[in-house]
Amino acid sequence: MDFFDQIQWKANIISWAQELGFIAIGFTSAEPIVNLALLVQARIDQGAGTPFEAKEIELRIDPRAVWQCCQTVVALAYPLPLTFPPQKGEGMIARSAVGEDYHHILHQKINELVDTMNTKGWKGTSQWQVDTGPLVERAFAVRSGIGWIGRNQHLIIPGYGSFVALALLLLDQEIEPDYPLIPDQCGTCQRCVRACPAQILGKDLFVAKDCVSYLTQSKEVLTPEEGERLGLRIFGCDTCQEVCPHNQKRIEEEHASAFSLRRGVDLLNTLNLTKGEFQQRFKATAAGWRGKGVLQRNAFFALRNGQDERYEPWLAERTNDKSVPPIITPYLND
Repeated sequence: MDFFDQIQWKANIISWAQELGFIAIGFTSAEPIVNLALLVQARIDQGAGTPFEAKEIELRIDPRAVWQCCQTVVALAYPLPLTFPPQKGEGMIARSAVGEDYHHILHQKINELVDTMNTKGWKGTSQWQVDTGPLVERAFAVRSGIGWIGRNQHLIIPGYGSFVALALLLLDQEIEPDYPLIPDQCGTCQRCVRACPAQILGKDLFVAKDCVSYLTQSKEVLTPEEGERLGLRIFGCDTCQEVCPHNQKRIEEEHASAFSLRRGVDLLNTLNLTKGEFQQRFKATAAGWRGKGVLQRNAFFALRNGQDERYEPWLAERTNDKSVPPIITPYLND
């Protein structure tokens, strides 16, 4: 593919992706991000990562280690839905877990994009990943020029913010990469550092396993301190993003929108979830992949943390008839 064909295909891919709702599209080469290797290794050596992260460094930093035919990486950002906050008696679901699972949405969108490319004469093949693949999506998004990594560890897109889901589209044809990189625009702001419930931001090494968002998804037994740290969170944590100046325009739009989705779930109903209710309420969302028990455990902590008047009656009733969900049993004597 000559240079002029590359420019035309880039313009077309951007246009088609925008029509599908993507708000940022960037192109970068398939070269490995070499300087990321030391950071990934340090995280592994110090046990700072989570079990969700691939341990093979090459798979994290090198597209050709994932797919040897790769010549171009397209970074794609898709907006998360507008939401409104929880009401009294409700627990909090992060924006990334509200509505239909973003993994499914992005897979469908990218499949449509690739179908359009093929219909319009694309001669190559492709692969893609949405969150669960090994490549560090934020790093390739930065190198593709669509944003920078904020102090809160999220990709921030100029003029939009960080409430997006990311995906990488790998192509076996070379397309001219985008330049230049967007400089860090966090400046001296420390809002996310001060607001973080785990107080893990602003350190030399980000310890992801201590992040409250991870704790809400972990099936390991939480310490009493970790349980308190959850607050009213049922799945995920948006605190560091909500205080970010670059997200305030988006939050104002949420407040003004008549089409926002609920970010709150009733705590007692969540604690008492049946299998059928879980399937109906959560299974098709990004909060459903860890199963019913984790959500029930988090609702248990939220009732207790919020000093909800329903907590003691529920505990007395369930203790008497021995119907406490097994995942909650380790916390009864805390």
